[in-house]
Formats: sequence, structure tokens, C-alpha cells
Amino acid sequence: MTRVGAVVALLAVLAAACSGGGGGGSTAADRQAERAARRAARQATRCQRRGTCPSEPVAPSASPGTTAPSGPLKPVLQGLLDRDGQPPPQYVGTAVRGWVVKVNWKDLQKSPDGPITENNAIDQAITAVRSVNAAARKLGLGVKLRIYTGTDAPDWAKGLGGGPVNVVDPQDNQPGTIPRFWSEEFGKAYADLQQKLAAKYDDVPEVREVVVSRCTTFYAEPFLRDKGDKASVANMLAAGFGVGTDQTCHREEIDAHKAWAHTHSDVAFSPYQNIEKKGVNSTDESFTESMMNYCRTNLGARCVLENNAIRTPVQANYEAMYDRIKAMGPPISFQTANPNKVGDLLATLTWAAQYGANSVELPGSYTQSTPQTFAAANEALIKNPT
Repeated sequence: MTRVGAVVALLAVLAAACSGGGGGGSTAADRQAERAARRAARQATRCQRRGTCPSEPVAPSASPGTTAPSGPLKPVLQGLLDRDGQPPPQYVGTAVRGWVVKVNWKDLQKSPDGPITENNAIDQAITAVRSVNAAARKLGLGVKLRIYTGTDAPDWAKGLGGGPVNVVDPQDNQPGTIPRFWSEEFGKAYADLQQKLAAKYDDVPEVREVVVSRCTTFYAEPFLRDKGDKASVANMLAAGFGVGTDQTCHREEIDAHKAWAHTHSDVAFSPYQNIEKKGVNSTDESFTESMMNYCRTNLGARCVLENNAIRTPVQANYEAMYDRIKAMGPPISFQTANPNKVGDLLATLTWAAQYGANSVELPGSYTQSTPQTFAAANEALIKNPT
């Protein structure tokens, strides 16, 4: 890229960032996206001048297709969320202000290019949240969709691009098979899924957020690559996985969520695991941060910065990423680590509010405490700017 090219890229990304306002005044997230776009363009100019740019470009494309969706945006989720589904009635309002709908792709789309299954888990959750809201209108609860597209992809999708790949979850040693999510064929199928889901749910007020999940294995966390299991790494590399194609996958999965014009899209960021390298060099924080910029540039205020592993004390190798999320500003969402890893839960929730989170998904063990235990944390999140 020449300096002239960098200037052109700057103008393009600024236009993309500014388009996220959707017909109204700019939001805090829009302004954050604009500043992030300027910063990305300056970094591109410096690295080109010094010859230090990465071999795989991560700067947003200057093509017209990179503009953020337009249209009115539904409110972001605020407060504490039940990560496993509808919360017990006594926790609604005081402790919990929404929940996550967990659904597998294989249960949503039975055939290639097929329709979305009727009366699925999403439809049932919409009915449930409307019932809750009817009983307590002032709460206005909403839901987040987390669709698992890795080990829980349909068999027809796992066959795309060359067939399924055997992997093992390094956290619990459970085996599974994943699709070649980095392939062009799989990418088109994921984009089709998002287009059909958006056509069905983008105008549903209760569906506030949807998780970006194409480039995933066991969890809806696209920056994790199961590097703790050597056989999984070997199998993925033998199947054609590469860092270059993986980085393309990350950009394309965000682009696929432009189908959602009125709904927020959440990306679960983690320090990127480069399985082509070993040791300390296998963690690429800079790529993770570049994708935060890409998300905010291309989706504008629709991009929710998320991480699913907050705990007390904070993991040392996550501190830089959390600082970056805080600096970029809302909308922000977190999920706590599992009960055996989260440490002091209330301290973790306090930390999340201080880092600007709008919502936090609670561990399943929260029901062992009274609803009033979480009232202050719930309110602190609700008060944060969106």
C-alpha cells in the first residue's frame, strides 16, 4: 500500500464507520468506530513505510461492500443475563434482565440452502420472553442468540470443502468433528444461514443480539483453536487449515452479519491462537485487536465486543485485550468463566462494570445465591453508557 492508498483506505473506513448511525445522531460506538478507523489507517501507513506490516493484511477492504448496515438499531442488552436459557422467575428484574438462547445449527437448517425450521428454540424463546414482558412491561427483557456452528453444524455443512475433521476439546477431552469452516463453500453456507435468520428475526424486537460463530470448533469463540490438543492441531493442518485462510474466515464471518441491519452482532474475542507456531509466538494479540477494529468499522454500532472468560484475578495474558476493549468503548458484553474458574463472582461483576460492560452472562451457579445478591451489579451494568 502506498501513502496515497492509505489515504484512500482512510476515507473508505471513515465512510464505513460513519454509516452505522442509521438515520439518527451518531452514537458513542459510532464515534469510537470512527476513531478506530483513523487509528487503523495511521498504523497501516506507518507499517508500510517501515516495512513491518504482517504478511496477511488485516486492514478493512475499501470496497463498497464494507459499509455498515443502515437502519434503526434495537437496544443493546443491559444487565445480567442467564447464559443457559430462561431464568427462574424470582431472579427476573432484580438479578437478571435477559437470557441467551443456545441453539445448534443442525437443528435450524436441515438441508443445504433449506428454510429455517419452524417452532425452533429461537421461536420458543421469543414466545417465552414476550410472556415475561407482558407480566412486567417495564422490564423489556430481550435475548441473545448463540448458534453453534462447529461440532454442532449439520452433517451436510460438515461435508463442505472436503469433509469433517476430527478434534478433541482440550478442556474436557471430549471428541467431535468440525467442518472446514475456513473453506469458501462453508463460508457461503454460513452467510446463507445468517441471511435467512435475519429475514426471520431481524425485525423481532426481543431478539437484541446474535453471536458471530462461523470460524469455531467446540464453542462460539472464533479465536480459540484447541491448541492444547496436538492431534486436533495436526488434523486441522492436514485438512488445509492455515493462518491466512483463517484470518480471511474471521473477516468474512463479520461481513456475513451485515445481513442483520437492526440487531447487534457479538464477537467473542480472545488472544488469537496461531496453531502454526509454538510457545509464546503462538499467541497473536495484535490480530485480535485488528479484528476489533474491523468489526467496528464494518458493522459500526452493531458490533458488540465480547469475551467469555472473565474472572478474578484477571488472566495476565488477557489484560492487554481487556484494556483495548475498554478503550474502544460500548457496546461491550462479557461472560464469566465457569464456576470452578471464576473466583470471586461479585468482584468479577464489579470489574466488568468498571470496564464499561453493558451486560454479563452469569455462570449457572448463580441460582445458589439469592436474587438480591446481584441487584447492585445488575444496576451498575444498566447504568453504563451504550
